[in-house]
Amino acid sequence: MLDIYRDYFTREQLMASIAKAPYIPGRLSEYFESMPLTSTTLALEDQPTNGASILAGVPRGTPSKVETLERRNVLTFNTSHYRADGNVYADEVLNARAYGANGGAEIIQQRRDMLMSRMRRDIDLTHESLRMAQMVTPTNAFGTMPASQQIAFNTDATKTRAEIFTKIIKPIESALDGIPHSGIWALCEDAIWAKLIENAAIKATWLNWQNANSLRGDPREMVNFGGVTFERYRGTGTVNLTSGHIRAFPVGVPQMWIQAFAPADTLDTVGAGALGTPYWPQAIPSSDNRRWYLEIQTNCVMVCTRPTAVISITTD
Repeated sequence: MLDIYRDYFTREQLMASIAKAPYIPGRLSEYFESMPLTSTTLALEDQPTNGASILAGVPRGTPSKVETLERRNVLTFNTSHYRADGNVYADEVLNARAYGANGGAEIIQQRRDMLMSRMRRDIDLTHESLRMAQMVTPTNAFGTMPASQQIAFNTDATKTRAEIFTKIIKPIESALDGIPHSGIWALCEDAIWAKLIENAAIKATWLNWQNANSLRGDPREMVNFGGVTFERYRGTGTVNLTSGHIRAFPVGVPQMWIQAFAPADTLDTVGAGALGTPYWPQAIPSSDNRRWYLEIQTNCVMVCTRPTAVISITTD
């Protein structure tokens, strides 16, 4: 019975089913640049940043400063394998009738799509969890995140602005060593967000931002104060910032946050030059012809390449 529905379980059909599933966006995905891999390893060059230097004037025709290039250090990171799976049984098709369906084909498509949607949600949450792990404790292969700083947000506005500049903006700009960025973002856990908006000046600005966001249909809670955009991170019970903490970092810095995806561990990817994708589905009929085994796997690694520009903030 299941064999006649084989066309509904091709990789193309499964990818189309995943595409139809509602995407639950992970907030951190906006900051991570995706890189498809052809193997299970991500290789990145650690390029020293010496910054620029002011040249001294020299007489025409005389030797000047000779520039040299440092030896580049290649760092490798292995991807990890994650898989969500499930089954569509013959009895589920025989005993169920989809709303408005005329036959088994429509029923089996709906059962497939429901299962693929549920598995995709698990993969999406896993991706966000891995991104958050890098946000909380970046890999130290490219340096070490500075020690946590404390800002008393319940003080007067002038002092708060000064502390934001001294403890967030200045350390980030120093860590970037002249590399341009488009702004500084600070993601806040609920407890510290509540203290942040207790500041009278910040609260007034926040209310204006919320009104503007409401008109734009933007559900995010955020406020720009002292040159930094603070945003409440809406986490879950399993994916969240450390209680009472803020993570501040520059945005617009190329490849500061990387999410790399390797191909699946299936034989059809071997020697085919396949590129990794965030979702890799497959369907396998059981030997007794009673069910279809469905699977979505992801093979990924998340990396922060500039941990020295990630600032941890707490409050008193």
